[in-house]
Amino acid sequence: MKRLVLGSFLGLFIFGSALAADTVKFTFSNVSYPDGRLGTIQAGSKTTRKGTVTNCGYYSNPNDQYLGEFESDEFSSRNADEVRQFCLDNFNNRQQQ
Repeated sequence: MKRLVLGSFLGLFIFGSALAADTVKFTFSNVSYPDGRLGTIQAGSKTTRKGTVTNCGYYSNPNDQYLGEFESDEFSSRNADEVRQFCLDNFNNRQQQ
């Protein structure tokens, strides 16, 4: 009986956690960056009960060299075109390593 109750509680917790966050991931290939380089953007946009966040990772072609990332809690979208444009608009604001 304990196992059944514990299993039910764990299942409800996992299900509730999945409903609490809505994450969408995108990969945009052959993107032309504002500085003229071509590359790939890997982006994720998440909405939770506490707020939103979008992260953009920038990579250059042909060898996927890491160019940096940008993250903002002021934007979130499930629309691929909007996320792509958001990432391109913030390319020059990225954190480089």
